[in-house]
Amino acid sequence: MEQGKRLVYVCEGGDCSEKGSMELHGELKTMLAQQDPEGRNKLRRYPCFGGCEVGINVVVFPDRVFYSKVKKADLPEIVAHLCGDGAPVERLKGIVPKDVEQITWSLLDTGF
Repeated sequence: MEQGKRLVYVCEGGDCSEKGSMELHGELKTMLAQQDPEGRNKLRRYPCFGGCEVGINVVVFPDRVFYSKVKKADLPEIVAHLCGDGAPVERLKGIVPKDVEQITWSLLDTGF
């Protein structure tokens, strides 16, 4: 992956979708278009991370940041992290079970 580029995945699995992940994806897309016009952060949907009970889940790669229980109100802080103005949002990290997080990194490391 090109230096400085990130992939940002929003879960679109059934549980996350029911919690509003599709709307959250749209809002994040709009915010990134405004704050990241050069497109350093590529926003994608992901079928399911397996952390359904703690969704909505958003993953930042290659940073290896796994955000859980994400709400629309959290997006300004996440965008600040993605656009270089802030640190990762600690209160949204470390919520998903560690094995789910590790499987996610293994899959993303292989390019899945």
